[in-house]
Amino acid sequence: MIKVLLIVLQILVCIIALDILLHLLFWLCALITSLTITKEEYTKPSKFYTKFLVFSYKYLIHVARVKVHVTGYEKVDFDKKFMLVSNHRSKFDNFIHCAFLDKANLAYISKPENFKIPMAGKLMKRCLYLPIQRGNPREGLKTILKAVDYIKNDLTCIGVFPEGTRSKDGNLLEFKPGCFKISEKSASPIVVCCMQGTENISKNWPWKKTDVSFDILEVIEPSVWQDKKTVDVALYTHDLILNNINKEQK
Repeated sequence: MIKVLLIVLQILVCIIALDILLHLLFWLCALITSLTITKEEYTKPSKFYTKFLVFSYKYLIHVARVKVHVTGYEKVDFDKKFMLVSNHRSKFDNFIHCAFLDKANLAYISKPENFKIPMAGKLMKRCLYLPIQRGNPREGLKTILKAVDYIKNDLTCIGVFPEGTRSKDGNLLEFKPGCFKISEKSASPIVVCCMQGTENISKNWPWKKTDVSFDILEVIEPSVWQDKKTVDVALYTHDLILNNINKEQK
């Protein structure tokens, strides 16, 4: 009996040691990869860095013990570059978007502080993520026009959080219509998504798994701009997401 227990203990120690080794290997690879990124600004995407960033997101989702339930995936046409619109509850929101829509090559508009995160900031720059200065309309317009250019030139899809920041209490904040200019000026579809449960990830980890809903609600075609303004589309997508949240909470 003691021999059996010793064997089991040895197996457990080996499994734990291997797990730690794999985690260390990942972070070493992330560090080395980030050190190869030297320029301040890139104008073309890289398959290698994009795939590595998506792999990193999948790794973090796995480590955080997140179970993602996806609906509406079949609505997305990956042959077209699009703008993704989503509510924002957690840092994991865009991780999940990129992990499950990995065919889309998504790049996000994000606050400048995120580009200062060690390793991640460099990868974001290399994958054409765009910083936006809050409260600076002129610089904000430059970012929007650059995002338009990326879509028009078939470089990448663009992800935006129209609330402008994460919701601290889970309630959907008012949408800022300016970001919808990206779809209007690039004549691209809008993929409307709803995230629920991501705000619980940091609370549950490491003791509990977290169930997350990633619902792709609708794809709005560019023809909408023939008779709608950005304010109208912003209100429509806001209500679409809000109705889905209310429906799920009943």
